[in-house]
Amino acid sequence: MVDLRQFDDDGYLVLRGAAPGDAVGAYAGELQRLRDGLLVRAPGDAYASLAARAEPGTAGAVDPYAISDVARAVLLPEPLVATLTARWDDAPLLFEAVEALAGSPDPGPYRDATYVAASEDPAALVTSVVALGDAAVDVIVHRGSQRTPTTPFSGRYRHFNPERDGDEALQRHRAEVAALVAEAGAETITLNAGDILLWQADLVHHPIAADASALVAHLCPARQRPGWFAYRPERARCAAVGDAWVATQHYDLVDAVDPEPRADDYEQDAESERELETVEDALRAHDDRPPDAPGAPPPGPNVHRRTAGFVNSVRGIMGRRGRR
Repeated sequence: MVDLRQFDDDGYLVLRGAAPGDAVGAYAGELQRLRDGLLVRAPGDAYASLAARAEPGTAGAVDPYAISDVARAVLLPEPLVATLTARWDDAPLLFEAVEALAGSPDPGPYRDATYVAASEDPAALVTSVVALGDAAVDVIVHRGSQRTPTTPFSGRYRHFNPERDGDEALQRHRAEVAALVAEAGAETITLNAGDILLWQADLVHHPIAADASALVAHLCPARQRPGWFAYRPERARCAAVGDAWVATQHYDLVDAVDPEPRADDYEQDAESERELETVEDALRAHDDRPPDAPGAPPPGPNVHRRTAGFVNSVRGIMGRRGRR
């Protein structure tokens, strides 16, 4: 049983062997197979680009869960989902993930809350680090540092915005974090393949080595919205994955997670066709979530979500059910 009090006190929690071994072992091969549709980012790059255009080993995958069942299994295993659901009394929403090779947002010790934003309650933000390869992944954290406040940006914000706050504010923040680090003391956590490290967004930690075989992801309660929903409204939508939710600003998520079945999967007689049309009308009118989705869908501007992926997924399910 996970002790959530430790998470509150220390600011982090280790889930040993939480990611399923078969998915961890299959991850690298799966992403290579999907390379033509995969987005990657190199250290220092502001934007993602197609993996097929990047030299292998120079850039890390961005939101691979949007196109890979294996990545979803690695990033949302049952122990992680259960732990965060118990903590938040809400299903988790996974809204960002990158491989360590993509680089860190800051070269020194930092807080994720400085660079990752969520609505309503930024303190609820959680980072997960999943170790994937044969070599151990060492992560340096400063236990309890999440309890020490730093000066808000522009007098009120946890999250740094360069246009709003200016470089001087970031330099002041880095100086405050450096002073905090000097007092808190460092601790090294070693992760082996399948281990997952969770930490609160205000925990100060060091960048993960770019050559580490690891995925770094950000999650929040499903009732909240990722910060990027505000400036990527065309991607402001979510899809259900088991007992969790996922969102991504980089991929057409609904069609990726719920791919359209082949036409011959839903050949129907006239009665079944009328039933399907009724389902389609309901989905288009109300933009409903799938019937097996987790309890509370995230709020937010889902009007931009195309229902075709869900419509055709339902067609596929019902078609397979009704075939004679």
